Order: sequence, then C-alpha cells, then structure tokens
Amino acid sequence: MRAFVHSVHSQVPLTVAKMRRPPELIISLDSHLDVSLGGDDELYPPSLRIFARRTGAHAALRNITGGVSALSRKENARAPKLVVVIPLRMLQRHVTEAERQLPRSLRIADEDGSMSSWVRFLKGKMGIEVYGSPPRPLEAIVRRTRGRRWLLDVDVDYIHEMQKECYTRVIHPGPGVLQSMSAVVDLLRRSRPETVTISEVKVSAVKSPASGFSGLREEMESMGYEFDETAVYESDEEVTRGIAVCKEFYRTISKRLTAEHMDSMLDGDMGGFQDDEREAAKRFFEGKGYLGLWMGQGRFELPTSSV
Repeated sequence: MRAFVHSVHSQVPLTVAKMRRPPELIISLDSHLDVSLGGDDELYPPSLRIFARRTGAHAALRNITGGVSALSRKENARAPKLVVVIPLRMLQRHVTEAERQLPRSLRIADEDGSMSSWVRFLKGKMGIEVYGSPPRPLEAIVRRTRGRRWLLDVDVDYIHEMQKECYTRVIHPGPGVLQSMSAVVDLLRRSRPETVTISEVKVSAVKSPASGFSGLREEMESMGYEFDETAVYESDEEVTRGIAVCKEFYRTISKRLTAEHMDSMLDGDMGGFQDDEREAAKRFFEGKGYLGLWMGQGRFELPTSSV
C-alpha cells in the first residue's frame, strides 16, 4: 500500500493519470469543492499553472480518468466513480459563494433549493457525487469500498486538527464543522485503500516530526503504507507565493472583467472578454516579475509522483 504526498491538490490528477491500474472508485475528502472548469492556462506563466488549477482539482480528477465532461456531457461507464466527501457547512458556504457570482435572474433564493440544484448539477453534468460529512458518518463510505479497487484522496484541510498545517485553512470552523483526525484514521484502518493521495499539506509540516501530519504518517505506516514525497515542493514560501499571485489575479483581473463582460458572454460572445483578459494578464504577471516565463518560455519542471 502506498501514500503519495503533494503540496498542491492539482498535482493529484497527474499522479492518478499515471497509475498502471486505475481505481474503480475515488473517494476525495475535502473542505472545498474544487469543481471549477478553469480558464485559459496560457494566461499564466508555466510555474504558476499548477496553482491556478487548484480550484478545479475534482473536475480534473473526473475528466483525467475518462469520466464525464461538463463540456461533452458524455460519460464513460467504465470510468472510476468519484465521490467528494465534504462537510455540510462547507458545502453550504460553497453554494452561497457560487450563487453570488451568478446574475440575479439566475439565482435560487431558497438555500435548500440552491443546495439541491448544485448537487444535482454536479452528479448529472459532471459525474461527481457529493456526500456531506460531517454530519453524516464515514461508515457509509467504508461500506461502499468493500470489494472494490479504490483510491482515497485526502486534502488535509478536511481535517480539523490540521488547519494550521494546510495552505487554505478554514477560519474558526467551530466544533463539529470539520472532520476529526481520529475519524479519518478509523476510515483508513477499516477500509485499507491500496493507494492514498494526500495534498495541500505545508512543507514545514511534512518536515516536522512533531506535526499532525507526522502523526498521521506514523498511524498509516503502522498499517503498512509506504510514503512517496517526491511531489512536495522545496519550501512553503514557493507554494504560498504561487497561490497568492493566482488569487490576486483572479480577484483583481478575472473577476472584474467577467462582471464587465457578463451580458455579452451570456449572449455567446466570448471574444471581447478573452482579448481583454489576455492583455491584462500579460501586464499583471510581468509586473509580478514573471517576465521571460511568459507563454511557455523558460524551463519549468513540475514536482510529481511516480506510481
């Protein structure tokens, strides 16, 4: 049994794509729904593209394994099933934020109706099943894995005790909002997935023998797991800067231009938005010191695992 550690969740689909025997089922534990279809990767310097893809890691997991595509809407019945296990309170937060991005005419005022609509969309159009835990127990997940070749994907921000050891922590989650470390360890002990992918854990936590991550690793090693850390970056500074720059670009450039071009895009005209975003991106990233790494120029190697 093997466990692959990644600094960034969007590295995980690359690891899964290289598996000699793809899993029949993928269970992903996460406090966020990473289902964004993303944008034009060419907008970003090569060294930032893996960070820009973080918000689409679940969609990439589904598509890279031959599953349903929200663009083609054709599902491969032999593709692995993907279940995203997310705390119900965090799912509610995700849906609320997603609704705010829509024009008022497309929003659903009722919170329960909005949640149900998003869950149906994810299942029907993207092939991603959502399971709310907490408060629902992980026992149902254990039952689903029996007799199947499956993979457990753990974004450590799902675990309450690891909030200070991940790159996108949940601020003041309150008791019972996130899942406990003991519940995740119990899931591992009872189900024994052949492969586990772990992501978003800080480099400093990976290196520290006193961290919660090291405690998790000790528990898993006692179960017989061998750890592969080749997809871990050199430093937290490298990861946090990459995440911060991509977030700033989205917040100050993409989000503003999307609002300005919303009416024309709803009419099917994407050209104006794409042209404006491309020019704004070039100015933005050059201003951040990425001149010379633009549009695929320069040498770039992505830390990734070998399966």
